[in-house]
Amino acid sequence: MPDYTPDIYVAVSVTLAAAAFALVLRLYARRITKAGYSHDDFLAVVAFLGSLSYNIVTLIWSVNFGLGRPIADGPKAMSEAERIKKARIMVFCTSVTYTFAIAFAKLAILMFYWRIFKFSTIRLAIRVLLVLTVSWFLLRLFLVTLRCVPIQALWDDSIKDAKCKIGAATFFFSTILTHVILDVAILALPVIEVAKLRLAIGQKVAVISLFMFGAL
Repeated sequence: MPDYTPDIYVAVSVTLAAAAFALVLRLYARRITKAGYSHDDFLAVVAFLGSLSYNIVTLIWSVNFGLGRPIADGPKAMSEAERIKKARIMVFCTSVTYTFAIAFAKLAILMFYWRIFKFSTIRLAIRVLLVLTVSWFLLRLFLVTLRCVPIQALWDDSIKDAKCKIGAATFFFSTILTHVILDVAILALPVIEVAKLRLAIGQKVAVISLFMFGAL
């Protein structure tokens, strides 16, 4: 079986560096323009911290518990059962940090729209998506932490009286599907607004691209 550990290191380092660079540029731009920081800036910082935590857990998982390698090629000091248990704990930790990173990134984008579109009909849509995003965040966090009762049953098979009513496949499919739908709706908002402007197609594409970069 191939070893994907180098791929994990590259994915983590490249995406985290890009996110950090974008955040620094965003905050620096707000400072030099003397516009002051807004709610979307603070939400972006929280989203980055969530992403940073996610990547730290991923690296710990890879370095100490064999993420990216077959279970049989994991740490020799652990039995296969111990490796599986550690992997399940890491899945739980990444699920929590992932939830924070994704939810606050969405909220940052929506509050960015709220600041830009002060006099627009899409403000109602922004409100709706804010409510849906907060609901998604709370529901996913609830499901992550209480999918099994007691919570230790997520990684400890020795707990015999545990109640796990939501399967892993159902949990991940349903929460990620709704996450993607929300993303599409959020990214479509400026497209709808820009489409109303009397501009050439090329200019509309440029303006939409500007909004996408601003959301980043």
